[in-house]
Amino acid sequence: MSVVAGLVAIAFVASCSGPGAPGGSAGVNNSPPMQAPPQVQPNPDHVKTLTAVLDNMTKNYAQYAESSPGPQDIVAYNIGDLWKKGIDGTGTTIALVEGWDDPQINDVIKKFDQEYGLPDPEIQTIYPSGNGHLPAQCPPGMVALGSYGSCEAWHSELELDVEAAHLIAPYAKILITATPADSEITDDAASQVAPPEMMQALEYIGKNHLADAISISDGTGESTYSYGKAEIIAQDPGLLSAAAAGIPVMVATGDCGVVQNLAVASAQCGNTTKTPDTAAWDDSPWVTAVGGSVPNVDTSGRRLGPDPLWNRGKFSEGAGYSAVYPRPAYQDRVGSLTRSVPDITLDAQNGTSEAAPLFAGVLALAAQLNHGSVGPINKVLYEVMGPRATSAGIADVVTGNNSVPAEPVAIPGFAAGTGFDVASGWGTIDASRFVPELVGAIRAHNGPDSLQHQAADALARLQHSIALTGNGGSTYLLAAGFLPQHPVELDIDGNHVATITANTLGSVSYAVDPALLKLSRGAHTLTLKSMLLTATTNFQTG
Repeated sequence: MSVVAGLVAIAFVASCSGPGAPGGSAGVNNSPPMQAPPQVQPNPDHVKTLTAVLDNMTKNYAQYAESSPGPQDIVAYNIGDLWKKGIDGTGTTIALVEGWDDPQINDVIKKFDQEYGLPDPEIQTIYPSGNGHLPAQCPPGMVALGSYGSCEAWHSELELDVEAAHLIAPYAKILITATPADSEITDDAASQVAPPEMMQALEYIGKNHLADAISISDGTGESTYSYGKAEIIAQDPGLLSAAAAGIPVMVATGDCGVVQNLAVASAQCGNTTKTPDTAAWDDSPWVTAVGGSVPNVDTSGRRLGPDPLWNRGKFSEGAGYSAVYPRPAYQDRVGSLTRSVPDITLDAQNGTSEAAPLFAGVLALAAQLNHGSVGPINKVLYEVMGPRATSAGIADVVTGNNSVPAEPVAIPGFAAGTGFDVASGWGTIDASRFVPELVGAIRAHNGPDSLQHQAADALARLQHSIALTGNGGSTYLLAAGFLPQHPVELDIDGNHVATITANTLGSVSYAVDPALLKLSRGAHTLTLKSMLLTATTNFQTG
């Protein structure tokens, strides 16, 4: 959550050879680099309204100059040029994955809109985990997080997220998914900070095709998970579900610089790790990791030069190398050691919690122009857009770093430089060019090696990964990929057989005795169902 909201900075939070990781050539794609994007028929009323908004922002820019999100984002990213062409988010939906709801959100956004003359958006809140509603009381694990992770703190985060996404795509619908802390395991601090129920929300959004872009402003450092790598990769099904459904996911990279907060921190970006640490879920190769920069415009709205990285000493954008995910193929050309983040940066004056929904708004504009979601963009971003840089609407970020000052010990971070770098990824954007160029590139490269298709294949492998062996009349099953120490339900032919607890590696095993279960001879279907992964297989009894 953001510095202001006090959330992402918390403990923020597959390679070509790894199972289920993005593959494909990282070289120049042989297909055409671009296709002309389709046309958008502008809505005259929308254009009139947004032209008035732009006039208001220009006339009163000095008054709004310090507002973020605000007019400086519209100016810095040339959003107004798209609005004037009717590209304003019409017909699209932006999903914001949140840790709690906010009954006052409509009133808050109405006040925000009145400031600039923006149209009020349609806002819907859904509860995809649990019983379709939040607990009556804030869970103790969230209460313990205080000002940077409690249910009350999520109100501020949610308001920031809605304002940022809505500012960029004012006619997009806003869908809020409210999910509480981990309800199955309450003694794992990481799952209270970054609950796996959020990944359950992604599965729900993907399965029901509810959004054109998804933003997450939460996460926790890779080193803070009680069960390490197994616990992190067990959350892949949520990210894969969204990617396989063709929905791009933006995740903020955190606000604690090159290190990330412990899940039991006494204060935001306090008690940080003493070695570099990136965060889940922005470390996933299936998402676009959004870091932080600052629009370099003066109080009159005049651009002064390239945007610098966002760094306020104790707080700065998360950037670095994952210790969990190997380098995905699309990062081969930039020589990343492992999966590196961020991929792109946007305004993070309120933390990278602001940057992620801003970019989700940009991809909603792209979805409108594309007449459908653009899908996960990283392969095209790295192989087509990045190398073309300025002509593709990518603006370099060349100054700043995410080092941690000497409190209690200085930890060197990564510095921005010319071209792609670990600190800023590809830099930031000029949306007036980036949006149409992205749509053209996506349409030219939407083949069987696209990330959407790769994600669908990886998800299918997970869902059919049960290994069966026969011995002495019994059938032994072994499966992996579940949340460690979480319950897994075993069903045969739709009938419940047992509840198994996944071990610390996320694996389960069980001996199925057909005689004991009174299974008839013939074919049967075995299902293992957990919070995030449902795996099935067929077997025969003799």
